[in-house]
Parts: sequence; C-alpha cells; structure tokens
Amino acid sequence: MSMLISIVFLIGVMNEPRIEKNRILIYVAIGLASVTLLLSGSRTTYVGIIFFLLYFFLTQTGRFIVFVIIGTFLFGVVLLFTPTIVDRISETLENRVTYAMEDPGDVIQYRESRGVYDELSAGRVELHMKYVEYLLNHPYVIPFGRGFMNRMGVGNSAHNMYLSLISEVGILGLILFIRWLLSFMLISKGKMPGLQLALNGLIIAMMVTLYFGEHLYVYRPLFALLGYFILICIMLTIPLRNTK
Repeated sequence: MSMLISIVFLIGVMNEPRIEKNRILIYVAIGLASVTLLLSGSRTTYVGIIFFLLYFFLTQTGRFIVFVIIGTFLFGVVLLFTPTIVDRISETLENRVTYAMEDPGDVIQYRESRGVYDELSAGRVELHMKYVEYLLNHPYVIPFGRGFMNRMGVGNSAHNMYLSLISEVGILGLILFIRWLLSFMLISKGKMPGLQLALNGLIIAMMVTLYFGEHLYVYRPLFALLGYFILICIMLTIPLRNTK
C-alpha cells in the first residue's frame, strides 16, 4: 500500500507544470515502485492502483496516454534486460489473482464472478457478514459504537474500515472519518492540476480499498501507513498555499 501512495504522489508531481523536477528520476522511481507493488501480491493494492489509473484516464486522458506509452516502453526495457523480474511478477500474479479465474469470462458472468470474488477475498466475505450480523443483533452499538479498539463483540478484525468504524465508534465516527477524507478533495487546487490529480485520485483509491482493508487504522504497524498517507497529503497541499 505504501508503494501505491508513492506512485500516486510521483505521478502527481510529474504532471504538475509549476513544479521543477527531473523527469528521468521520477520515471525511474515510478518504475521501481511499480515493480515492488506487483511483486507484493497485495490484491487490495492492485484494486487501488486500478481505480487511480481509471481516474487518471477520465480526468487527464492526454497525459494518461503519454504516461502509458512511456511506461510500456520502459517495461519493454525491463523485459529485455531483466526477464527474471518479469517471471517473478507473472508468478506472483498467477498465485495471487489469475489462479481463481478458469476462464477470462468468469469476471463478466455474475455467478462465476461471485465465486472469483469469494476466492480472492480470502475469507473477507465471512468476516463482513459476521460484523453485519453482530450490528443487526446489537443495534444499540450502531449510533456511537462500543468503544475505540474494543473488539470484544466479534473478536476478529473486519478487514473493512467502514464496518470497523461503525462497530467501534458508530455511525457518528464513520461520518467524521469520511468527512475528513473528503475534505482533501474539497481543497481548491484548480491552478495545480497535477497535484489535483494525485490528491483526488489518492482519496478515491483509499476510499475504495478501505472496503477490503484497514490500512488507515490507528493500530500498530498500520499506524505507519496512516502517517505516510497524511505526510503525502500534506506534501500535496503545501504548494497550494503559495499559488495565487
């Protein structure tokens, strides 16, 4: 997930005309981060980068096409000189994603896609249903929760930020958390389109992936991801203060 945040930040800086930068170094950094992301095998991160690239395509189509062309060329160079890395990436994707799809059409047909999702979710569906059933059986928990980091009700982590928030701090806490995330998108940044792309795209990617994980949760190692996320958001918003 840290590589996803890094890639989004680097793409934003690369596409910001008002910031001086070395494009070669940025492309090298994006390439290294992309390889690390692909080798990580994190399916949640894969989903996040797909949604960011989709937002990139819809908002800045021309720059996206240029980015894809250059990225494809660089990937070809990697394939030519380091085939071992490409083999490792293919093996990782096979073991983490494509193994669940007997046929490419499985992701289109409803029944097969449900089976693919259940397989790739690694038990998240059952955890989500346990939390939903708990909340339905204990409706008094829903408004304000049962206490921050109190997991006595279900026991296991929900692997879903939204369900965890409702369970611990209620609908009120969920609303405050979503309002905090969306506040980054409401910052006026029209004069710096590159930073707008990065910040808005990062928030969208986080809001989607938080359905499958709790990477912005204040808990042990995850706290480092939350801190890194806040750091990148600050770095993307500070230049806006100097624009007129």
